[in-house]
Amino acid sequence: MQKPNYKALEKQIKSLKGNIKGLNESKNDFNALIYNIPKMFKIIELIYDESGKAIDYYFREINKKFMLFTNLSKSQLINKRYREVIGEIPDEWLICYSEILKTNISVSGIILNSPENIKYEISAWKIDSNKLAIVFSDVTDQNNQQLEILNDKNKAEEKNRLKSEFISNLSHEIRTPMNGIIGFSGFLNNHDLTIEKRKQYIRIIQNSGHQLLRIVDDLIEISSLETKQLVASEQPFCFNEMLFDLFTVFDLRAKENKTPLYLKRGLSDEASTIFSDRSKLNKIISNLIDNALKFTSDGYIEFGYLLHEENLRIYVEDTGVGIAIQKQESIFERFSKENNEMSNNVSGLGLGLSIAKENTKLLRGEISVKSKKGKGTTFFVDIPYKPLKTSKSKKLIKSSEIKKESAQSILIADDEEVNYLYLEILLKEVFKVNCEIIHAKNGKEAIKQCEINSKINIVFMDLKMPLIDGYKAMKMIKKIRPNLIIVAQTASSSEEVIRKITTSGFDDYMIKPINNEAFDEVLKKYNLVTITN
Repeated sequence: MQKPNYKALEKQIKSLKGNIKGLNESKNDFNALIYNIPKMFKIIELIYDESGKAIDYYFREINKKFMLFTNLSKSQLINKRYREVIGEIPDEWLICYSEILKTNISVSGIILNSPENIKYEISAWKIDSNKLAIVFSDVTDQNNQQLEILNDKNKAEEKNRLKSEFISNLSHEIRTPMNGIIGFSGFLNNHDLTIEKRKQYIRIIQNSGHQLLRIVDDLIEISSLETKQLVASEQPFCFNEMLFDLFTVFDLRAKENKTPLYLKRGLSDEASTIFSDRSKLNKIISNLIDNALKFTSDGYIEFGYLLHEENLRIYVEDTGVGIAIQKQESIFERFSKENNEMSNNVSGLGLGLSIAKENTKLLRGEISVKSKKGKGTTFFVDIPYKPLKTSKSKKLIKSSEIKKESAQSILIADDEEVNYLYLEILLKEVFKVNCEIIHAKNGKEAIKQCEINSKINIVFMDLKMPLIDGYKAMKMIKKIRPNLIIVAQTASSSEEVIRKITTSGFDDYMIKPINNEAFDEVLKKYNLVTITN
């Protein structure tokens, strides 16, 4: 091969110099482009452990945007490990980067989360056997805005769906009682109707009319609440009396449903005489009890209150179908029901809980729910406690707290709440017995209470109770605590029943209806201590 002469070599050298200069200029242009790119940029080299798992990476190149973001200079970042200069690195980042290197498949526009809950949109590609180029930007605000728009859209669609369901449901709820009114009014024109049939049809018409009136009342109520036309009107009243009135109304429905209804009152009548809006409290609790009755077929319903800090904490507890966690907030919205299946099986417009919530707000209170699907639900309503007689009421509350620690305990075993309430009033209000009263709703509960509570010194035992009757419960309790006084309550005064009571092991008995004189005799006979004024 002929060797190049001097002029040819000189020409080649000049050509190479031109290429090198061009390459340097291209490199400078490339570096300037990367340095000033409006998004963050980095070239990284992965670091692996002995098992081949990516555990960290080196920074091999970065741009100005990334330095501003980290508040670190180029010398502080280049050839440094991520964990060394920044901190912990999320596993999902390393897994994503490893996958790109293994598959040589680039990614674009994927979202990765940081430990600080910052969302990054990244594009990444392989540039060497173990190096990646990554362009990324913070899209947290953009992502949140998109989620907010989507959430608003979903809410709007849900409201439209609920309103459509409400209109359909309203038509059904109005037509049902109207059918009863119009249909049975037509039957009354039959002159051959017996008096009993005529009375039955009139009752159906009246009940249908009341049902229709309740629907109209709910619609007017929710409309007035929505337009802020209602205000609270506080007057003094006895909260205990109001609850007892509610109990007598709903106990009839509860018995029809074969669902026991129980009432627990946390203060004396005097201490429960408060300033509040009786009408609104009545609506709140009525709607909650009504809701419990609709969704409880097994178990029981209990409502009442206790003093909690500076509030009256009212509760309505049931053992019904329960509410799914994701629905526990939305059930307070207008027209809302727990699910469509329930909507088909249970009457109502879905306004009750919304009315309860809005009225609670008017009383400067809060309403909440605790529930587990299939296990039951408890609604809580906290309203400010405003006693009529502040100083005396506080004294009464403190006194009752002391009594709970030191006084005698009396167990009333009765599945009928009215019977329990009657004895409770006799003990607390009429004879002012210094005691803690415990309620067992069946024989099984009575036995358990006597096992775990050594302070119980007398039991008033109903004979006919579910699960375990009074006779069996008494015998099992006597085996555990043979000296415990157990007084039978019986609705029968026959000699046969009285003989059975006295020979079976009861210490005494009372015949229903229990009068004050008979009850007073029992109190004195067994030295039950009364409160001295």
